[in-house]
Amino acid sequence: MGGKVDRKLLGAALMGFFIMGFCDIVAPITGRIAEEFPAEWQAAVSFLPTMVFLWFLLLSIPVAGLMNRIGRKSTALLGYALTAVGLLVPWLAGEGCGLEWYFVGFGLLGIGNTVVQVAVNPLLATIVPEERMTSYLTVGQIFRNTSLLLLAPIVTALVAMTGSWRLLLPLYAALTLVGGIWLQLTPVAEPASASAERGRRAGLGDCFRLLGNRTVLLCTFGVACFIAADVGVGYLSVRLIDSPDAMLTTTGFYACRIVGTLVGAWVLARRSDVKYLSGNMVVALAALAALLFVPRTAETVIYLLLGVLGFTLACVFATFYAVATRAVAPERANGVAGLMILAISAGAVSGPVCGAIVRWSGSAAWGLCFPALCVVYMLAASVVMWRRR
Repeated sequence: MGGKVDRKLLGAALMGFFIMGFCDIVAPITGRIAEEFPAEWQAAVSFLPTMVFLWFLLLSIPVAGLMNRIGRKSTALLGYALTAVGLLVPWLAGEGCGLEWYFVGFGLLGIGNTVVQVAVNPLLATIVPEERMTSYLTVGQIFRNTSLLLLAPIVTALVAMTGSWRLLLPLYAALTLVGGIWLQLTPVAEPASASAERGRRAGLGDCFRLLGNRTVLLCTFGVACFIAADVGVGYLSVRLIDSPDAMLTTTGFYACRIVGTLVGAWVLARRSDVKYLSGNMVVALAALAALLFVPRTAETVIYLLLGVLGFTLACVFATFYAVATRAVAPERANGVAGLMILAISAGAVSGPVCGAIVRWSGSAAWGLCFPALCVVYMLAASVVMWRRR
């Protein structure tokens, strides 16, 4: 692969990363939805993030096989369509709709986002030099985090203007359609390795056999822990302070995530990615430990620690994905993509587990023990990969 990057396709792929972030709005927006239902429904509401991330477990490998047959562009377009429909279902159901409409809509959102993520990550990998893939994937995360950074300001503005946050749903659906039209109008040349596999059915066994590669195994579980920690922090951050503007914690978190991706894109082009990951995980673990003991009234300290946490988690997915891809032959890249996206299903457990810890302990801070355990694994995995190099 040469060093030249197709800028037209790069723009369309980066728009795909922006759309990826739409599935992550569910964890912080669950707090708003919870206000619409009585106390006895709160345990059920905590499963809304599960409805998004469950599909990454069930569909990522089959979608990777589908992508081998229909191509990455067609697969991504299918994901965009499902994502837009999923966002529109709860909105079309109307204000005060039953919880089942949120489950249906977020389920479709999860299915669509699974398809998008399986397709867009390898789509980007085909147009950038291999030695710069971690850096470009990190840039992609900037666009993903931007959609999350805008969440709190958009919701705050919508509530001020209309009294409800719900117009967020058709707004993000419209942006998804824009991304689909952009990609449709952009010529995409499928890589030769993908074309060669087009006629072969990629089954579960083909993808799971990649786990026999110890580096791929470490990275797959690393992505699982990253997503579980990320969703857990998103679910808990709005509960860490007593304020009607608590959702702004997500703004600080993702603003620092974007700073982290910008810094990471520069660092990862020049330094070892796994060494950089190790250092970030040490700092992330320290920030989570500090949040356990900070009182809910210390809002400034909580914002600061969440910002530090956002910075340190910025390059985790890109690093694990790139390291796993480099560990296999190029024609197995789609299989690695399927495994990495399958690992995103770990986000399904965060809402129920963190919610159960909060209800048991009576404190949102203690729910952070679950993300902390995930960070411990990521630190251990990064150290193992560093030593192997």
